[in-house]
Amino acid sequence: MPKTRRINWDVLRVLAVLAVLLQHATHAGPSAHPEIGSPAFTVSLEMGASALVVISAFFTCASLAKGHRARFLRNRLARLLPAYAVAATCTYGVLRYLAPQGWSHLEPRDLLLNVLMLQNWFPDVRLVDFSYWTLPVQVTGFVAGALLASRVRGRALPPLLWGLVLGPLVLRLWTVEPGLVRTFYDGLGVHRAQLFAAGVGIWLWSKGRLGDGHLIVLLAAALGAQWVHSADLESTLGLGVLLVGVCAAAAGPDWDVWPVRVLARPVQWLAGISYGVYLVHQEIGYVVMERLTGFGPWVQLVAFTGVAVALGWLLTKLVERPVYRLLTTSHRPVLVRLLLAGRLTLHSQLGSAGAVPSSRVPSWRPVSHPIASAAAPLSEVDASLPVVVNSQLR
Repeated sequence: MPKTRRINWDVLRVLAVLAVLLQHATHAGPSAHPEIGSPAFTVSLEMGASALVVISAFFTCASLAKGHRARFLRNRLARLLPAYAVAATCTYGVLRYLAPQGWSHLEPRDLLLNVLMLQNWFPDVRLVDFSYWTLPVQVTGFVAGALLASRVRGRALPPLLWGLVLGPLVLRLWTVEPGLVRTFYDGLGVHRAQLFAAGVGIWLWSKGRLGDGHLIVLLAAALGAQWVHSADLESTLGLGVLLVGVCAAAAGPDWDVWPVRVLARPVQWLAGISYGVYLVHQEIGYVVMERLTGFGPWVQLVAFTGVAVALGWLLTKLVERPVYRLLTTSHRPVLVRLLLAGRLTLHSQLGSAGAVPSSRVPSWRPVSHPIASAAAPLSEVDASLPVVVNSQLR
């Protein structure tokens, strides 16, 4: 992706994540936990997370177009899964031990199945965080994209897009009663497939491989399917507005206007940690708001947002980025790399205590390794959101 268009996507990610935060803090939270109190205002539109899935689908196409399907899948999973596992575990701990009594009935089994992204496959599993619905959906999309990239090309792509939009509407007829079809339908997040169709369609259009009229009809159909699945017309219309923004970012020049120029640096920083913010904001934020009951809705909202940004930054800095580098910057097996890292740490500790190591072990990182030197940001970034949900696009 050309650098001149990077700020466009950063703005969209920040707007989408902000929409998620406001909807959860002012509508979903007070609705689920009335003891939080009445909000200063209400944003009920559920559109931010869906927009993030569309953006993720767009950049999945951009990455797969370069080839290296196995590397693409490895990089995406290395970016998403470790941070998700840590965030889910921390959220579980907060709900289990810090939340007001009666807020949560989570058990270790619930945490395990949530970390393994199997929560939608078992109807009796409690969700650690309702925001996490996007993670199994995106992983399914990444795997499907990697498998289909070399098999579905050219004229086969438009029928695939329409199948993603219309197929789930047909399958809904067999999901009224519990059964095998409903299990797969819910487990794979089939009712979100139209979001991937929108993202892929916009990417094809930006490359001149899909006509203007075809894209308009496809996006209208995708929004119609979204309305059927969600039964929420206002949120669907809000998503439509964000899709216009996605199209503008995909095809237009850089948004070189005064507000964007002034806010470019904070917007880029927030976009870079947006995946982490998304992972930790909801349930932990509700606990923070409950603790601040009595200080007023504005204080609660500021605290909700501030804690989400702070924890999202920590999760990005301490987990997402370093683990991603560890898993993707060497051809050694992951277990070997972890063992070598532990051995180097042990030798470092012995050396600082005055001991002499029995052998000289050369560092497994080259001098130019991002962790060992002041290297530039990673060149391949996952828009997971996620995501994504990062801003280091090239």
